[in-house]
Amino acid sequence: MRYVPDLSRLVDAAAEQFGVRQVFGDAYERDGKMVIPVARIRNSAGAGGGGGSEGQDAARDGGGGGVGFGRSGEPAGVFEVDGDGARWVPAVDVGRIVLGGQVTVVAIAVAVCWAVSRRRSRDG
Repeated sequence: MRYVPDLSRLVDAAAEQFGVRQVFGDAYERDGKMVIPVARIRNSAGAGGGGGSEGQDAARDGGGGGVGFGRSGEPAGVFEVDGDGARWVPAVDVGRIVLGGQVTVVAIAVAVCWAVSRRRSRDG
């Protein structure tokens, strides 16, 4: 017996994973403004299959398949809607800001050490 994937279930699962509802959250009201949360979503998918003989020993000789989906997300910000119009308020990723500062400090320290060692080797 051969394995045949249920394609309608796969398409339904993919549509649910990759839909717009995954990016825009449920709107709510706060301080007289409509707030619509927005996220950055990264989706990935993979599929695999196999084969084997189609004889009496097919179950023993191999076969199979699989499909997988992965998703990660992070807040991007919110849209605030009021009587004056809509306004985008980005989410602040403090961890990314701190990491960027650390990388900058290390780069400056390396550049200063390189310049000092080059000057000493030229003077000495």
